[in-house]
Amino acid sequence: MEQYTENELARNIFAIEDELTSLWLAGGMTGITDAQVQKDFRKRIEIASFGRNTVRFDVNGQPSVLVKFSPDDKSRLAYLYADSTAGMQSAFIIDGKAKPWYRGKYQMGRVNGTNYPVCLRGLEPWYNITFNAAQAAIVAKGAGYCLPTQQMETFIALACERNGFEPGGNTSYGSYYYAQDEKGIASGMYSGANYYHTKGGSGPLSWSHDGTPFGCFDVVGNTWKWTGALRTVNGEIQTFADNNGAGTLSTVAAHAVDSASWKAIDVDGNLVTPEAGVSAYADATVYAADAIVMHNGVRYKALTNHTSESATEPGVGASWEIVWVRKGTLHYAWDGAKVLLTDHAEGLDDTSRSVAFSALTANISVPAIAVHLGLFPKASGNYKGTLYIRGGERMALRGGNFNNTIDAGVRSLNLNNDRGNSSSFIGSGLAYT
Repeated sequence: MEQYTENELARNIFAIEDELTSLWLAGGMTGITDAQVQKDFRKRIEIASFGRNTVRFDVNGQPSVLVKFSPDDKSRLAYLYADSTAGMQSAFIIDGKAKPWYRGKYQMGRVNGTNYPVCLRGLEPWYNITFNAAQAAIVAKGAGYCLPTQQMETFIALACERNGFEPGGNTSYGSYYYAQDEKGIASGMYSGANYYHTKGGSGPLSWSHDGTPFGCFDVVGNTWKWTGALRTVNGEIQTFADNNGAGTLSTVAAHAVDSASWKAIDVDGNLVTPEAGVSAYADATVYAADAIVMHNGVRYKALTNHTSESATEPGVGASWEIVWVRKGTLHYAWDGAKVLLTDHAEGLDDTSRSVAFSALTANISVPAIAVHLGLFPKASGNYKGTLYIRGGERMALRGGNFNNTIDAGVRSLNLNNDRGNSSSFIGSGLAYT
């Protein structure tokens, strides 16, 4: 087999991708519909990347270059954690089956002030787009297209950590804050001498998730990326089972404010009805074993059949622990001094709170699912990134933007923004299953 240097491999794949971008631009951004042209580009990209990358054309011929991730040995938790943890990372379990998936190699693109549903090298990233608009535009591309989910983005973060690689990106007005000589090609908006965004994939190879020309670029910096299958409601963490947010629950309806698909996570790691759907405790009421109630902001589960009275008022009565057990759901909270993971709503309002992700602590026993989903750091983890939280309904954003400096990173998780927010700081990626 002929050997190539990394620079030669990069030149080969980028030349094909740049040709694809140029063809799309020359056609007025309306899509590439010629079946033979589509087939040729797919074959050339797959050969040049040794099967790691491909290109798909949606129902309108709009192209997206994708990176393939497969349910192999390196997708197992034992490999990712370098220990004996059983099971496969949840990004690969979609609607009950182990499946490969694809993530956009670049961010979604923007040309002359218009956002386009394409994922191509060399474009300005799209921005000024709300969660709802980004999701709707992506799912409208056709079956299989979705926002990257928290499960997918967590797998990429875990893979980076396992490989001992910290991807860089545009986190300091066109440069990587920790290595100012690492720069991308400026595009679009600027303030004074400071450019905001860089063109997709224009930074060094260290700005891809694995440091190769075949990885996902700009997962760190440039813009925050809207992420599916995760939100908080007054701090309560809500998601979907496995990676179903990239399957049957990838839809706009499943991610809606009032969707019954959203599930909270109890302290034992089970997916359960969120607090808003739980009845309030009432005195002089017959409760069956396993009944769930909310009382004084805390969730309880009945241990036995009983009729409630003052002595067994959960959390208050003298003998409440005979008939109830505290069974809260995972929340990000503010205890007046720090952000923490706990089992009830506490301290959040419209003020933004933050903590370095690797420094996040808990006052409960943290279930393993919280680590697997990238909601809490593994003891050995020390990756760059910041967790931001706020009250109300907040959708997930990841990675940081062009001016987050020390706060950006592959572990950055922003739960500050409601689904209607849009700005030059916010864009998204793309996924396909």
